[in-house]
Order: sequence, then structure tokens, then C-alpha cells
Amino acid sequence: SNTSSASGSGYYRWGQTVSVSVTKASNVTCTTYATPTWTQSGTAGTFSSTSGTSVSFTMGKGNTTVTATSAASNVAQTITLSKGTGVNGITIDGTKYTGASASLTCGQHTVTAPSTNFNSGYEFSSWAISGSASLSSTSSATTTMTVSGSGTLTLTGRQSCVAISGYLQNFTGTANYCSTTGTLTDSRDGTSYTVGKLADGKWWLLDNLALDLSTTRNLTTANTNIASNWTAPTDITTWSDTYNSPKINTASKDTTQSYGSGSGKIGVYYNYCAATAGTYCYASAGTGNNATSDICPKGWRMPTGGASGEYQALYTAYSGDGSNFENALRTLLSGYFYSGSASKQGDGGYSWSSTYSNYDDSWSSTYSNMYYLYVSVSFLPTRKVVVRPQSYIDRDYGLSVRCVLR
Repeated sequence: SNTSSASGSGYYRWGQTVSVSVTKASNVTCTTYATPTWTQSGTAGTFSSTSGTSVSFTMGKGNTTVTATSAASNVAQTITLSKGTGVNGITIDGTKYTGASASLTCGQHTVTAPSTNFNSGYEFSSWAISGSASLSSTSSATTTMTVSGSGTLTLTGRQSCVAISGYLQNFTGTANYCSTTGTLTDSRDGTSYTVGKLADGKWWLLDNLALDLSTTRNLTTANTNIASNWTAPTDITTWSDTYNSPKINTASKDTTQSYGSGSGKIGVYYNYCAATAGTYCYASAGTGNNATSDICPKGWRMPTGGASGEYQALYTAYSGDGSNFENALRTLLSGYFYSGSASKQGDGGYSWSSTYSNYDDSWSSTYSNMYYLYVSVSFLPTRKVVVRPQSYIDRDYGLSVRCVLR
């Protein structure tokens, strides 16, 4: 009769025993509670034990309050670490984890993907999360992960991109480049050119060649697309309408000319003998379908022409749309050079191909024509670009040179 149990508060006589208890929280993922400790205030009574979820308390000679205190602890959660393509570890709160999982307390953690987290040639791509965890961003290399239970964190890499830089002669076009356009330098004279990967999947020189063969006369197999070293003749700028002797004209080299959405420099005019470094002049007419040597930088060459040539293929890749073709290749209306003067500047663009045309001049017993790219613009009633990738012309004309990566 001296023992009672109660929940909450109540009145009991001196000497009565009261059973007091608490219930620990359950189904709480991130927290665990220690065994409660009991204390009292007011007139002293006695506990059967000061530790436990249920104890007996014997009343003293006055009012009192009994309190159960239970320390809470954060329960570590298992975060599975999934390392995607190119990843060799995941860094959390400054510690790099190379294993399959990490034990983390609930709350916020900083996850980072510095370069040391990836295999050579790879860089950060994205994060992913599943389970009872979340990320503030899946696209930032450094982000905050909030853990509220177990989950899976995935870091995915991608092949590192490479900035386009350096010399034309060293460019291979095979790396994972950060852009489809860039600027490269010709090691022969230090001139910079824009290059671009166009709709046909090939890398093209997007400027007219400006190599002045009167000042850069000595070309080698190490820097030029030729089979043997070649030295340009000293009279190369003394223009004459000839097939057999290399001739250039540099009067308009730095003259700015326009294309659809921009402008560039006209560069140097080359007769075909000069364009091929003296290897495919009039005397060699008809000896092959394509010139195999030219003044393009090492690793590059003049595009093929004709119906099955690269100019035609590029035009087809742009669905025969002249404006798109003009803007992509940045074809200048640079005209040509003949009979001692430049013609058609601002009217049409003329660029040599490497391909021989079997067109019969009728007045000549030897074929001397080469295919070239012709681009013109008419403005009435609206601006219209005409592209003719299969045009042909005598080799004694001075035309522009473009190059495509081998």
C-alpha cells in the first residue's frame, strides 16, 4: 500500500514510493539517446536508482520536482561513394575517400572535386545523390551535402578539354578541345590564324594564307607541306602571268575585306606554281589528280576540288546554304590578281584547290586548269551568296590559299 505509480505531477504523502518513468524516442534516424539520469529539486527524497528509464522515488517532507536527462548523440550514416568515369576519389570535409563508403554524421558536409580527384586527362563533370541526402548543386565542383540518413553520392568525370593554342604545325585536331574555334600561329613567320572545326567534321584555316614568300623564302619539310626543302626565287614578287615560275603579289596582304558577319585580311595572292612550292606548275599539268605539295603549314594542305572534293563536301554539309557556308569558312571577297593588278575585290572570293581540272582550253594543247572555290555576293533584291565549289581557272592567276588539316 506504500507504493504508487504516476505520470506527470501529483500529491503523495511523506514516505510513499512513486514509480517515475520516461520513454526514449524511437525511429529517429540521426539521433540516439543515452540512458536517462534522474535528479530532484526541493525537499529531499530518495531514488531507488538515479539511472534508468523507470525508477522509484520515495517522497520526502515537502514538494519536489524530479527530472530525467538523456544525452542525445548524432548517429553516423553510411554514404556509399560511387566513383564514375575518370574519378579516383571523393573529397568530403577536406578528406579524400578512395573506398566504397564514408561514415558521416547527419548535417551538412562540404564535398569538393579538385583536380586530384581525377585520373589523368579527366576533370569534373557532375554530382548525383540518392537516398536520405541532398546536394545544394549537382553542377558545381564544390557543393554542400546535407545528410539525413544513408544514401549514395556519385561523382562523374569527363575527359579534360584542351585550349587551342600554339603552332599550326603542331596541331593534330584529335584532342578534346574546349572549343571548335581557336587561334594558332604559323611558326614560319609568326602570323596568327583562326582555325575552326566545321560541319564536315574537318578543321579548316578560316583566314586566307598570308605567307610572304619574298621574306620567308626558305621552306622546309619540318614546317611546310612539301616533300623536300624549297627556296622561293628572288624574283617571286615580279609578277608576270606565267605558269612555270612561282609568283606572288602582296600589295593587298593587309587589306581588310568582308564576309557575311565579319571581316579579315586578303592575304597574299599566289599563282599555282607558288601555291604548290614550285612542284605543280605548267610543265607538270596532267601528271596527277591532286598536287601533293603546297605552301600550307606542315600537317595541313590545300583542299581538294571538283565534284568529289572537300569544298563541295563542305558546301553540301551546310545543305547548299551559301550564307551559312560563307560565315562558317569566313570566305572573303578578296578577288584575284592578274595582268599586274587585283580584280573583283569586294565582288568575289577565289581560293585554290589541290585538284587538277581536265577542262580543255581549246587554244592550248596542254591542260592547265585547276579547280578553285568561288564565292560571290549579290545584293538585289536581298543579299544572296553564290557558292561554286567546282570552278576552274588557269594556273597563271593569283588566287588566295586556304588550308585544311590533313
